[in-house]
Parts: sequence; structure tokens; C-alpha cells
Amino acid sequence: MKPIAPLCEAALLVALVFGLLSLNPRPALADGVDCGFGPPRSSWVETSVTVAERGHDTTVMTSTTRVGVPRDWPGAAALLGDGSAVGCLLPLLGEPSVTVSADGAEVVVRSTQETPLELYDTEWGAESAGLWSSRASGGTRFVALLPAPEDLPSGLAGARWRTVVVKTPESRVRRVTPLPSEVLPGGTYVWRDGAAPPRVEVSLPLSARAAFQRWTGLRGQAVLAVATYAGFALPYLLLAGLLVLLHRRSADRSERVLIRITLGALGMITAAEAMLVAGALTGTLFVAVLLGVTDTLAILVVAAPLCLAVRGLARTGLRRGVPLLVGAVLAVIGALALLAARLFADVRPDPLWVAPAVATALLLTGAAWAIAVRAARVRGRTPRAVRVLLCWSVPGLASLTLAYVAHAVVTGTPTGVTPFFLLHGLSYLMWPLVVLLLLLLLRLHGRRTDSVGPSTVWLLVFLFVVGTIRWLNTYAGMPFPLAGLVGLAALPLLLRLTRRAEVADPGVSRRRLAMIVDEYRDLEEREKGLRRRWAAGHIDDAEHTKENGPVVDRIRRLRMEIGLDPDREDGLSPLDVALSRGPGVSWWANARLAARYASYVGAPAAVFLIWATWSTDSRGRDGWLDRLGDPNGFYGLAGDLIGGLLIWPVAGFVLGALWRRLPGRRGYLKGVVPVLAYAAATGAHAVLNNVIGQAPVRGSLVRVLLLFLVLTVVAVLMDARTLQTRPGGLASRLTPVAVVYRLGTAGSGIALIVAQAAAVLGLWSQLKNGIDITSQVDTSAQAPISADAQVLLGRVDR
Repeated sequence: MKPIAPLCEAALLVALVFGLLSLNPRPALADGVDCGFGPPRSSWVETSVTVAERGHDTTVMTSTTRVGVPRDWPGAAALLGDGSAVGCLLPLLGEPSVTVSADGAEVVVRSTQETPLELYDTEWGAESAGLWSSRASGGTRFVALLPAPEDLPSGLAGARWRTVVVKTPESRVRRVTPLPSEVLPGGTYVWRDGAAPPRVEVSLPLSARAAFQRWTGLRGQAVLAVATYAGFALPYLLLAGLLVLLHRRSADRSERVLIRITLGALGMITAAEAMLVAGALTGTLFVAVLLGVTDTLAILVVAAPLCLAVRGLARTGLRRGVPLLVGAVLAVIGALALLAARLFADVRPDPLWVAPAVATALLLTGAAWAIAVRAARVRGRTPRAVRVLLCWSVPGLASLTLAYVAHAVVTGTPTGVTPFFLLHGLSYLMWPLVVLLLLLLLRLHGRRTDSVGPSTVWLLVFLFVVGTIRWLNTYAGMPFPLAGLVGLAALPLLLRLTRRAEVADPGVSRRRLAMIVDEYRDLEEREKGLRRRWAAGHIDDAEHTKENGPVVDRIRRLRMEIGLDPDREDGLSPLDVALSRGPGVSWWANARLAARYASYVGAPAAVFLIWATWSTDSRGRDGWLDRLGDPNGFYGLAGDLIGGLLIWPVAGFVLGALWRRLPGRRGYLKGVVPVLAYAAATGAHAVLNNVIGQAPVRGSLVRVLLLFLVLTVVAVLMDARTLQTRPGGLASRLTPVAVVYRLGTAGSGIALIVAQAAAVLGLWSQLKNGIDITSQVDTSAQAPISADAQVLLGRVDR
């Protein structure tokens, strides 16, 4: 028993030591640096810390410290030389600057460090920034200055602490110790002229949003997992419900086949997120990842639609269909074999880690291509537009997936590049496949119906939301697709409130209708001229009747030719019929033409949007390289590139498809409804951000103004095409619409000019004041620091 007693005492002592260390909230920052110069005979310290929110719900602790030492201190030469003595005075973090005071008697070292603060309990210590530390416990955050001499760099022994500042501009303070020398507005507490470092500790209550985020991170993981899945998949699930309803009601075999293909694509896209939430809820995610179950399921999720689509292509008579099917099966087997080799190999080199992800990337590309081609060939050959799109998109998708793997290897480790996480990351970029499938489904509706029915309207609504309002919103750390859901509700509501009856088919070609409009306008002007002459007494009744009779007869014949009331009691003119019907013979033709116009007109807007999105990061700094350095930066950039290019043709297609249902007798008024729906979605997102105190959304107004400008120009081009009577250049096309709009005179053209000018001025004011579309920090509103504040923060020598 005697040997056991010392062992128990030693174990108890070790446990006590480690327990005290784990309870210590302030880690030592000397880092064991051996300062061979000794402490300076005299030195001073000025340090400040600011705790404020920045970016997407992130609390940042920013520490600024200045240390002054005599010029004759032995380490001063090292400071001014290679900076090797900085570790004697400050923690070896960041990039400190070394300068000489104005009188040349002192060397001043300055260091600024930023640390994003987590909301989790820290087990082995607190988060630090310079000489400051922070920890969260319960509903309180504690910010403290390292108080003990052994916690400080050796060069600060005996230093005079001239200024110690704590700033909490966004939070009220529960407790401050010790009593500060001065309290300034804006939650600023100052301690001055201390012979020893004051034991400063400030306790801040967590905001309601931060407390909610902390709960979701510590105890609400299941809720967070479900919310993440719902936030990503809810619009797709609603679309799947609509497709199931259409499948039950449809009697067209081709439409039913295309709906099943679309449902399979939606299942493939949402499968990775479904696996993630299932593993999180059951607690088996870690084991499944460790054993390769998730990677195997990811390969099978991609392989199933690939093999089914290639099999369908072989059955429809596609050349080399059977070899393609055999090749797809062999590719799947090869991917599974690579995964098995990685799992069971004793030595796993980096290429063996990356190979399954590369194989999955290529399988995903093949699956997207096979699904698109299979869907396009439901009724015969693949449309030419789809073939052109696939010629560009398939190599682009393959390059994108491989570049994603390469980026993950460069920014992380090869062990983090797995088929599951590859599929999970790229699932956020697969929404263009949904757009293409919806377009193909709408093509079947366009062939079957001349008017836009209720089912077609809902497909167009989902196309508009998926193609333009595609981003996933996060509120207090909880994902929720608020903007998408508001868009799904706003566009049908606006269409219902502004619904107008479609004008009947005139029964003539577009060119003939344009010629009737031109002749009718001349006849009306002649009739008005005769009426004015008769009213002025220049002609008598008999002469007026004689000259006006042929004009009225011709007007009646023209109106009867296009199915209008010859007595003009319906209030419609041939111009109203032409502009209401649009230049296409059907709503599908209008949609295709508007999408083509929007692609051309939206190209400059796409370039500007991509530049404004990625020229700066969420902190207002140059953002291209910084954001690409983030593990999620690559597919974030890819998503912005795809979205910036596709938003315009999708919006133009919806405008053209709904052209005959939208209000307004002039085309430029028809774009108001989709723009208002888009503004309502982005506005709801911005309003909720402001209500919960989250960082404001910037750039929403810019996107709305750009969409309004593009759709207005597209509508004018649609009207110009409608009224075109003969082939010619752009000037000859715009001349008829300029006459109709009466540009330069009082008329409807004034509204167009005023609206466009207001949009341009609004966009210009945003750009003039500084715009960062993705930043949550309004850098333009940051005023320069005053002289008093600079002295307080230790920015200048006193």
C-alpha cells in the first residue's frame, strides 16, 4: 500500500495542475522567447482593444499596442535592423512596425491584431489578440488584459502603462474592473499612468442574436442541421411538389418523362445535403466519413442519374449509346475502386487521396451532360440552342470541378478533398441545370399552348426565383431562403393584382400588323387634321364628309382585318394590339427573343456586377486573392460568375413569356412587375437584417436598378421589333418606336426618360458614395479618427 500512496498523490497533483491551467482564461503570450537584451531601463505601453461586430454576424476583437523604449537600449538596434527584438516587447503575431520618435530619443513598436471571436466555451484557454484575451461563458463575454508579469513579454517588465483603453461601441457593459480613470461616450473606458499593468476585465452581455448563435452551436446542432438543409433545399422541394402535381395532371407522355428527369436531377442536387443532415441527426456522420460511407454514397448518387440518363439516350437511338453506357459503368467502377484503394491502402500518398475526388468530379460532369441531353431529346433532336449551350457548359463544368479539386488541395490538405465534400460544395453550383430543365419543360408547354396557363405561370415563377434570386440567406447563423420564398409569393401576387385579359390573336403576321399600325396611325392623324380644319371653319360639312368618308372606311376595314370593333367602341387600336401581343407569334417566341436581347444588353451589367462583387472582400479590402485563399472561395467565385451571367437572360425570358399578361400599353411598363418582385425579395432580406441588428445588406439597390435598366431596354427593343416594317439597321428599327413613344414631346416617352434617368442617377449615387456589393461594412461612412481619439488610442506620441 505504501508505493500506491505516493503515486496517488502525484496523480492528484498533476490533475490539479492541469485543472488550474484549464481554468485559466488568459494564455501566456511570452511564448518562451528568450530575450537576450534584458528589459530596458525605462519603457512605456499604450494599448487599446475594440470589440465590435463585423461582416456576417462575426464579433471581432481588434487590439492596438504601442511600446516605446529608449534609443540606447541594446535591443533598439535589433528593432531598427531586422526586428529580431520585437518578441521581447510584443507577442510574435502580426506584422509590427518600428519607428523612431520625433525627438529621436525613443524607438516605438506598434502592432495591430484582429481576432474573430467564437461563441463556444474554450476548454484550454481564451482567444487572444495582442495583450488582450476574450472568453465567452453563459450569456457573457469577458475581455481582459493580461495581468500577471509572467504572462507578459520580458521586455515589458517595469514598463509604465500610459494608456489602457477598452471600447465597446455596440454593447452595454455589465461590469468593469478596476474603476477606470475616465469614461468617454461610445462605451470607452480609459485607465491612465499605471506603474503596473492594471487587472482590467470587462464583462459584456451577449446580444440576443449572439446568444441564439451560441445555442445553435453548442446545444442546437440538430436544429442547425435541419435549418441548413431546409435553407438550401426548400425552394427545390417546393419545385418538386409542383412537378409531382403536374405529373399527375399531365396526359402528355413526353412531359411526364421530362418531369421525372427533372425530379431525378433535383434528387441528385439535394442528396449531399440530405446525407449531411441525416448523419448529424443520428450522430453517425463522423463514423460514416471515417469509414468512407459518405464518399461511397456520393459516388453512387452521381452514378445513378448518369447511368439512367445514358441508358435512356441509348434507348432513344443516340449514336454510340451502348458504348457510352458501358463507359459510364466502367467509370463508376473505377471511382469505387480508387476509393477502396484509398481506404484500405497501408500508405496513402497524396494522389491516392485526390484521385476519388477527381473521378467524382468527372462523373458529376458526365451526369449533368447526360441529364441535359436526355431531357432535350424527349421529343426528337436536341435543340440547337441547347447544343450550343452544352458545347460551352460541359467543358466549363469539367474545368470547374477539376479546378475546385485543385483549389482545395492548394488551400487545404489532400486529405480534405473527398467525393462527399466535393459533391456537397458543387451542389450549390448545380442550379443552372435546374434552369435548363425548366426551360425544356416550358418548351413543351410552348408547343402545346398559345397562351400562358396557370401551370406555365408557376413554372415561370420558379424559373425566375431559381435563376435570379438564388442566394442562401443567413440570419443570426441560421440559414433560411427568405428572399427566394418572398420571390415565390411576390411575383404571383403581383401578376394577380395587375392581371389583364390577353388581346385576341389578330390573325395576321407580325409584319402585316406593323404595316397596319403604320397606316392606321397616318389615317388617324389625317382624320384629326380634317376635324381641326372643320372646327376652324376652313371647310364646310359637305367637304368634310366627302374627304373624311374614305378615311373612316379605310380605318374600319383595317380594324376588321385584325378582329377589332370597326366602330372603335372597344377602346383598342392596332397599336395596342401589336404592343400587347409582342413581336412573337406565341409567348414562347416572345420569351426566346427577350432572352436573346437580355443576353446582349445585360453583358455590361454582368461584367460590372462581377467586378463589384469580387473587387473587395467583406472588410472592404482588395478581395480577389484573399477570398480565393478561403477554402470556400473558389465555388463562391464560380457561383457569382454563373449568376452574374445567367440572371439577365433568365429575367428576359420571364419578361417575354409573361409579356401578354403584364400591364401597360407600352413595353417599358411591362418590366415593372418582375423588378418589383425582385425588389420585394431583396428588400425583405435587407429589412430582416436591420430588424435583428445584423450587419446591413449592401448592393441590393444596385442590383434592382441594374435589373430595371436592362429589362427596360429589352422592352423597348421588343416594341421596336414589333413595329418594324422593313429590314434595316438599329436606327431604322428604333424610328417607329420613337414616333410611338413621342420622344422629345409631351407623351409617354417622358415617363421612360424620367424612369431611366432616375435609375441612372440612383446607380451613380451609389457608385459615388462607394459600393461593395458583398461587403457588410459601409467603408464609405467611416469618418477619420479625431486627434483626441488618436491620443487616446496611442496613435501619436504625447
